[in-house]
Amino acid sequence: SSGINAEYGSLTHSDLCSSAQFIAKLYTGLNTELALDCGAGIGRVTKGLLLNIFDRVEMIDTCQEHLDSAQEYLGEEMFARVPAQHCCGLEDFHPAPNTYDLVWMQWVIIYLSDYDFIELLARFKKSLKKDGYIIIKDNVTRTGCELDDSDSSVTRSDYQLKQIFKRAGLQVVVDSYQKNFP
Repeated sequence: SSGINAEYGSLTHSDLCSSAQFIAKLYTGLNTELALDCGAGIGRVTKGLLLNIFDRVEMIDTCQEHLDSAQEYLGEEMFARVPAQHCCGLEDFHPAPNTYDLVWMQWVIIYLSDYDFIELLARFKKSLKKDGYIIIKDNVTRTGCELDDSDSSVTRSDYQLKQIFKRAGLQVVVDSYQKNFP
């Protein structure tokens, strides 16, 4: 698990600060009881961001080994505030309605087909409590999409993402680009 942190270590501070500033824009009316961290891994965003704002955070990741490492990475006190860990792909995740105040998706949408992404967003929309939000933080292309054959990922344009959100019945409330990021 230290390799995971080392790879993104230099990005962590600026990334988490930028994310906290973004969430701060939503504070009016944002309930802070329960968040879901999608693609949580060992809990970098759970620990460095979400548990500093929310009472509890559920984690979802495709790798059980990463989720198992979360207890040590988060520490006993923080891990006690993680009521559930879900080991499955996002396309297979079916959350209960009216559950989350916030769904955080960072660097995971590139692994979803458009169809699975739209279906997932529609399920997440139903899983939100009143005044809940879905936040997506990911790489975006200027135009078109970029396919990466090495990991079967697809990076979409801002226009493509907004069309997907629309098809899922969502509207963009706040939109921003992170500065000082590679």
